[in-house]
Amino acid sequence: MQLSCPKCHYPLNHPFGLTIVESECSGCFTHREKDTINWNDRYSQLESLVKKYKKHSGKYDCVVPVIGDAEDYFTLFNVLKLGMSPLVVCVNDYFKNDIGWYNLHQLITHFDVDSFTFNPDMRVYKDLVRTSLRKHNHILLPFLQLHTSFPIHVALERKIPLIIWGQNQTVEQVGMYSHLDSVEMSRWNRRQHNLFNFEVDDLIGNGAQVDLRHLNYYQYPEIDKLFRNNVRGIYLSNYMRWDPLAQNQAMVEYGFQPESNNASFDVYERAGSSVYYQLHDLLKYKRVGYRKISDHVAREIRHGRLTSEEGISLITKYTNNKMYIKPFFDWLGVTKSGYDWFKMHRLKDYNHLISESTENIEGLISLYNSLDNMLVKGKEINDSFVVFGKGL
Repeated sequence: MQLSCPKCHYPLNHPFGLTIVESECSGCFTHREKDTINWNDRYSQLESLVKKYKKHSGKYDCVVPVIGDAEDYFTLFNVLKLGMSPLVVCVNDYFKNDIGWYNLHQLITHFDVDSFTFNPDMRVYKDLVRTSLRKHNHILLPFLQLHTSFPIHVALERKIPLIIWGQNQTVEQVGMYSHLDSVEMSRWNRRQHNLFNFEVDDLIGNGAQVDLRHLNYYQYPEIDKLFRNNVRGIYLSNYMRWDPLAQNQAMVEYGFQPESNNASFDVYERAGSSVYYQLHDLLKYKRVGYRKISDHVAREIRHGRLTSEEGISLITKYTNNKMYIKPFFDWLGVTKSGYDWFKMHRLKDYNHLISESTENIEGLISLYNSLDNMLVKGKEINDSFVVFGKGL
């Protein structure tokens, strides 16, 4: 029985759902659309779509949700190129390091846009993170719930009719839809894919003891309210030939700082996170059996920058790299005995991947020329878990 795509090596148990037919998976199949679609026509459709939203009545004609990632630079660059007047909205996940805060501030400074960052109640947020870790082996669910709902609340409250996202992951990763379907953000799509079918309600009750009054922004607005106010969310990747590595590399020109990590060759995606390539990556490995490197390898094989054999080699090497996870437990307020218990009982099959310091962690693995010329040297962090980014 085939357990992964023979071409890109994506596992069949991908959380978004993956099908394999003969020599390729649904993600590889849909990716080949990129070479047949007339992207000039698609971009013209995008221009026509956003035209009716420009300067509709207020100061802003769209909301752009960001975390400070390289993709956000590329998305905002194209939103401004379309002549839009965006309001940039960021949810503080409290996991940013100094590079993460720098990238967020550089984004809004370089492109000179109006923005605000929502800082959720720290006690409530940590309770939700703690429960998410205990019940679902996932530490980013509370942030993902906020990131995919708070910008929609902002759009409703400020009567801004359009929300513009970057890529639709279900299309780009597993080919769940065609680019031509022009799938938009919805309550169902958010729950099934962005949240892996876990709403914030799954984290309360016998989990986090949180008053429902504090969870409004964690929950998606009512569909009838969105319908009455004609609020919709679109993905740029349905209208532009999406190539994350090339796009993200180009964003260095605008001041974006890549960050070195030892879990993948990609120094651009989620640069600035204190957990993404550490505990989050380990928990992903526990939940679905593969690490982030598999996402990046599948992407690069499809774009023709890696061969299938080279991809397997990189997956094998990076999957065995160790990570340093204790700073997260310090941030969460877990005692040393609690940390040791968690490792012994919840991570007992993965202790060989845990380092007790940064000294024993291997650095970047030497790459193939086809990838080397797409990468720049990532910066090393100075401070992790920077709660508020003032003074950076």
